[in-house]
Parts: sequence; structure tokens; C-alpha cells
Amino acid sequence: MKESIRLNKFISNSGLCSRREADIYISMGEVKVNGEIINQLGYKIKSGDKVYFNGQEITGQKNIYIILNKPKGFLATTNEKNQNRLCRDLISIKNSNKLKTLFSLGRTNLGLVFFTNDLQLVEKLKKRSLKIKITCQVNLNKEISSIDMNKMKKYISGEISKKIMVRKIDYVLNKPKNIIGIETSLIQGNYILNFFKKFNYSVIKYDVVSILNFNKKNLERGKWRILTRKEISFLKMF
Repeated sequence: MKESIRLNKFISNSGLCSRREADIYISMGEVKVNGEIINQLGYKIKSGDKVYFNGQEITGQKNIYIILNKPKGFLATTNEKNQNRLCRDLISIKNSNKLKTLFSLGRTNLGLVFFTNDLQLVEKLKKRSLKIKITCQVNLNKEISSIDMNKMKKYISGEISKKIMVRKIDYVLNKPKNIIGIETSLIQGNYILNFFKKFNYSVIKYDVVSILNFNKKNLERGKWRILTRKEISFLKMF
């Protein structure tokens, strides 16, 4: 941020409203800076000042919501220190380095990744991780027998499955029986690896097909798109 900026412009830059609407909120005393109510129009803030609207801290940048179809060789990670060939490097927008993802995907894994600079939403979704539906296609080292498939389904239906966070499992139609479809909660790679390891199968790779109601339809590998207003509204109601 510049050395100083008008408060209404800072609020407008966040994408919450126009400058004129921001002036209305300021005059109504609904905006705080560093914990103090500011109702003075034309007020300027400095770098490092914390701005709150409706009790929530806001940043002077518009929130962005993106889905990307991850290609092989790139890393999606929540820990980005000293990493190269990150998925977010494929996103050609200003300040893409500020985008955060919900979960990690290793370099050999593929599929849908969600990115945003809305850190409050990221924290909200993580807290509700068990309610998030994610569909994956898993490649295993060998075909699953019908006996083992039934064992897995029975295991999932038990209380212990809550620790594994796998909800559904089945063969993928018209695919070899080492390619399996699963439905899980907010994905953590080790949960999937450990689930199949319990039945003596190894995961070669997995492909995230969908997250909530977002899928890879018309999104080529390595490509990304910004969510529509309708999709963003759905996320914020979740």
C-alpha cells in the first residue's frame, strides 16, 4: 500500500462496495481503524493500519476466487516456503503469490485446486472440513477384488471411517478395476494413502475431480478460471 490512502478507496479496493457506498458506511460509524470508529469522510490511513468493517478485518485488495486444473509436476501446497514449480505460478494475475489453497496436492497428483486471497474464507472452510465434499479418482498398484471392495464399503460404513474421512468408494464405470472413485472430506493425502494401505493397496496417484459443486468441465489441464458471482455466493453461504 502507498504511504497513505483515503479510507473509502481502501474499502472500495477490497471489492466490498463502491467509494460512495464506503462513505455512507464510514459516516454511519460502521468502520474502525486500529480499533477506533472512524466517521470522518476523507480520512486517510497509513501502511500497517488495520481496517475493520462489520467486525471483520479487510484488506485493500479485491478478493479473488479461482479453480485450477493441476498438471503433473507442479505442487499445490499450504506450506510454500522454499518451493518451486508451484501451481499458483500458473495463475497469471497480479499478486498471485498471495493466493492460498485449501489443501495440498503432490507433484504426481492431478486435478482441481481452489485458490483465493480471502483468508477468512479459507479458515472458515477448513473449520467445516468434514462438510466439504471432494470427489477423486484414485489409481492403485493393482486391481481391487470384489471381496476387498465389499470390505472397504463395510469399513466406511463403520464409525471408524470418521477418522479416515472417506465417505464413498466404488469402481469407475468402464475403467480398469485399479482405478477407483472415492468421495472424501477436505482432502489430506495421507488419509487416502493410509486408507488403501490398510487393505494392502498402494496409491500411485489421484485426480481431484470435483470440490463442492465445482468440477473440471471445460477446464484443460494446467488452465484456470475465476469463479462466477453465483459460485462465489455459494461458497460464502457454505
